[in-house]
Amino acid sequence: ALETLQMSLVAGTIAGLAAVGVAFVAARSRGAGAGPARRLAGAAARWLLLFTRSLPPPVWALLALFLFLPGPLPGALALAAYNFGILGRLCAEVVENLDRRAHDHLVAAGSPPLSAFAYGIVPQAGGRFLSYGLYRWEVAMRETVVVGVVGAGGLGRLLEDQRVAFDYGGMSGTILALVVLSALVDLISSAVRRTLR
Repeated sequence: ALETLQMSLVAGTIAGLAAVGVAFVAARSRGAGAGPARRLAGAAARWLLLFTRSLPPPVWALLALFLFLPGPLPGALALAAYNFGILGRLCAEVVENLDRRAHDHLVAAGSPPLSAFAYGIVPQAGGRFLSYGLYRWEVAMRETVVVGVVGAGGLGRLLEDQRVAFDYGGMSGTILALVVLSALVDLISSAVRRTLR
């Protein structure tokens, strides 16, 4: 159970940080300010996000198992790759729909670009990014079972071993542990999201 929780946390953290970094590049620019280099970078970022979310977690897990020994690391990386694609797309949509008036006013008043970004964009986007990240953490918690079944660690790997051994009592305990972990993650995520309102 602890390994499963660690897998979901590592996957969520990697996916969240990478998605936020790519979201600003992948977001379609409004207005005529985007040059050819910016448009090309945006298209490449959008294709990267599309590619990573087009392969389901078990396929990513199988690819990761070719590079690493069976265990929790391939599972965490597989979930991170898949959730990066989804989170990156969601965060890019947040960026596209931001009200940029505060940012534009700060720039017009002579504020440095980094300060205008920090005070005009981050407060609007940060809460939504975190909310999406917490939701995907909940989903990644449940998806650890799917990647575990193909050998990528966690409760899924234990469940598959118990299934092969016809250990139905053990399977029941493993499923119960997964339900308890999912409920715990859901409670933590809901509590954090309530503080964002």
